[in-house]
Amino acid sequence: MIITDFNTYRTSFLLLLFLLVSRHLYSQTFQEKDIRLFSEMTGTGGNAVADFDQDGDLDVFMVAQGSFNAGNKSSWSRLLENRGGFFIDVTESSGFSKQYTGKVTGGVKLSASWGDYNNDGFPDLFLGHQNKSQLYKNNGDKTFTEVTTEAGITSCAPCNNTGGVWWDYNNDGHLDLYMAYLGEPNRLYTNLGNGKFKESVNALGLNDSGRTWSCQPLDVNRDGWMDLYVINDFGLSNFYISEKGVSFIDATEEYNLKNTGDGMGSSIGDFNNDGFFDIYVTNISEIQSNPLFAGSSEGPFKNVGQTQGVGNAHFGWGNRFFDADNDGDQDLYAVNGMADLKYDNKFFKNLKANGTDKFTDWSSPSATDGHGNGMAVEVFDFDNNGFLDILVSNVDDAPYLYQNNTANPNKWLQVELEGTISNRDALGATAIAYTQNNAIHRLKFAVGVMGQSIKPLHFGLGETQKIDSLEVLWPSGNKETIYNISTNQKIKVLEENGMVKGNIFNDEDIQPVAIKDALPEIKKSMDMKAYYNIQNRAITFEIKKPIEGVLSLNIYSLLGKSIYSLKAKTVTDQDYILEWTGHSQQGQKLPSGVYIYSIDLEKSSWHGKMLID
Repeated sequence: MIITDFNTYRTSFLLLLFLLVSRHLYSQTFQEKDIRLFSEMTGTGGNAVADFDQDGDLDVFMVAQGSFNAGNKSSWSRLLENRGGFFIDVTESSGFSKQYTGKVTGGVKLSASWGDYNNDGFPDLFLGHQNKSQLYKNNGDKTFTEVTTEAGITSCAPCNNTGGVWWDYNNDGHLDLYMAYLGEPNRLYTNLGNGKFKESVNALGLNDSGRTWSCQPLDVNRDGWMDLYVINDFGLSNFYISEKGVSFIDATEEYNLKNTGDGMGSSIGDFNNDGFFDIYVTNISEIQSNPLFAGSSEGPFKNVGQTQGVGNAHFGWGNRFFDADNDGDQDLYAVNGMADLKYDNKFFKNLKANGTDKFTDWSSPSATDGHGNGMAVEVFDFDNNGFLDILVSNVDDAPYLYQNNTANPNKWLQVELEGTISNRDALGATAIAYTQNNAIHRLKFAVGVMGQSIKPLHFGLGETQKIDSLEVLWPSGNKETIYNISTNQKIKVLEENGMVKGNIFNDEDIQPVAIKDALPEIKKSMDMKAYYNIQNRAITFEIKKPIEGVLSLNIYSLLGKSIYSLKAKTVTDQDYILEWTGHSQQGQKLPSGVYIYSIDLEKSSWHGKMLID
């Protein structure tokens, strides 16, 4: 073809250049890993990951859908122990050699959900089947014991138990269990804290009778109590607001979470990094497109699925938000298919970090466009290299494990949270990583189609060299902040103890003020200044003409451990002075070192460093 118009020629040339550059920048990033144990399985349903043996690697439980036959290994649901990036089958040795056998063939085993219901540090496992449910207690020695009857959990027959959601709906520090069904009322079991559960009447208003495939706990109104979004097939999905853990009321319309498509999969993320969690739901897109419900400060969600370019994932099932290339924004992966409707799975790359407010379909270039009627999906770092990999269950094919081979210098951080007052898994906690150019929010829940996992929170950090601070909001209401965290590592934060594993960034540019020196002000920000008062031998925090409210002063170690705290009331237009003499809350003189101060007053806050010498 001869191009005679110069503008047309220029446009064509620029388009070709863009495609060539794009191919260079976003070359293939995933590769299907050849795992013999996976190739032996066909017809898998739910999958879930957790470190069941507490050795530092995430292990996999994979559900085989077919009726169990001891002589047919393809019918075995399997527990696969991760040993440094390769898996061994420990199904029999761990206590799963005799599995559930249904009265009909095919489709009788459905879901797997990890949750430490007895807070002993070892994840337990709930399995949902057709006509039966099972709870297995982790004995802490790489074995499990079924305790369903002993724990007070009864099965529903005839019922299809598509999943169990572990969550602490009443904030008592013990994980409760919400059981989802296809066409039968969902059930809620309250954890009594003694190894036993009690079924709550009408599930406290959560006895949704739709065909539920997935559920998402989320504190939408930020009142400290977990709400619940129930995703239903063949009808309306329903959102329930918690009335302080006593009951739940339907608030679907109020929060604009109406979805009347064939809802199946769901996941929670913060795709636009605005601090408000978003919800993605898979439907049969050819009938009704997939909604991406964007959270907002105003309260109601806004469906931006079409404008963001993620509305079509065909006959959708499991999906996950995750930062595949660690560039600081969350991408989205969705699997799909049913019977002869075999579509390619969808990888949507988030372009926010590239300056564009939408996603683009990168399924083929990423090499994650499997074609095997996907059902469930999980993302986790199986080889501990800081990049998230993808695990896919297929109804009529072997599972896929896509290894993330992205080669870029982007930084990352993985955060393990352990509750002491909150539930041990810290399910429901929010962590916020603050960097020079970003604030990245993550929610500690990993629930999807027929599966729930326990895994570290993952932060992609782009080119940033350190995390200025990590703020953890625990389900108990506690708040902790850790400062100056090095990137490219896995850290552990223990509630009320700060960071107990990990490295602090060695910032040679920090010039903290020594408490023994009569140096000028440490920090001046708006109407607050901090300085050493030589007469009182104390650090003085002076707030000029504050507003009326409750002021809080908190002193932390560099690891984020709380050292000293004080609350006081201020009066409008009257200067307020706080003094700290370098002692702990118990009155002990603190050792030499760098400490962090944090002052909050209504919507204002100030932070800084001090050196006690």
